[in-house]
Amino acid sequence: MTEGSHGCPVCRDARRQAVVTQNGLGVVRCLRCGQRYVWPIPSDADLAAIYDPAYYRGGHGSVGFSDYAALTPARRQMFSRHLDRIERLHAKGRVLDVGCATGDFLLVAARRGWEALGVDPSPAREQAQSAGLRIVGRTIDDADVAPHSLDLITFWDVLEHLPDPVASLRRAQELLTPGGLVAATVPNAGTAVARLSGRRWFGYKTAGEHLQFFDPATISRCFEAAGFRVAVRRPVAWSCTIGFLIDRAALYLGGPGRIVHRALNGRRLTRLVVDVPQVNQFVAARPVSVIGSLAA
Repeated sequence: MTEGSHGCPVCRDARRQAVVTQNGLGVVRCLRCGQRYVWPIPSDADLAAIYDPAYYRGGHGSVGFSDYAALTPARRQMFSRHLDRIERLHAKGRVLDVGCATGDFLLVAARRGWEALGVDPSPAREQAQSAGLRIVGRTIDDADVAPHSLDLITFWDVLEHLPDPVASLRRAQELLTPGGLVAATVPNAGTAVARLSGRRWFGYKTAGEHLQFFDPATISRCFEAAGFRVAVRRPVAWSCTIGFLIDRAALYLGGPGRIVHRALNGRRLTRLVVDVPQVNQFVAARPVSVIGSLAA
């Protein structure tokens, strides 16, 4: 049972109010810090079952991907932009990608001169290993790396999947070199669409797969609770294919979405990569203790 299993995953306060029930799970809002999260937390077995091979090819309704491999060009384009931002803050060195899946970020980072390591609990890790990438564990907790040996730790669309993101960020701090950096992206639950949609926001359809729903304020609080100072937080585009958007339209928009899906599914244009603005938040942060010692 995680440290935050009885309260808010960000601030640990136990006061909460119901927001919506989705996929048989409750989403609640912390009355102290405003974080929205799934409560009660599903069992470890239920969470592990989400990330079976079908997660990457076929999915489970609104959970997973109909064709994860088709998004490879989009992911690599997006990861290159993330590294552009990171390399303005930190020199190239040793990076651990948490939740590396099939290894697309590791390949991009290695080609740019980083020593790239990954961890992932899902069957996708086997594909990364087959590509010659170095996988050093299943999660950040069992990562086989020495303390204070990593220059960069990345969580690309991962923190929202974790029951206790603060604990994982604290573990990251133990593995960072002095002056190291953590970078992450999470879906943005604070967009105008999310605010106007309220409890009908389509993001809640991922409840179960996503356990956290971060807005700009609560993702900053999450890093601060783990002992980090945020250097950069900004909205960023999420790169995908037109085919992925068509799939999601069929799931989220009901009848009209299914009509669009039937009309366009399988056409060549579905392979085109597009950037959907404002979908994600990008965060880069350093440990407060290091910043304090450097300033002293």
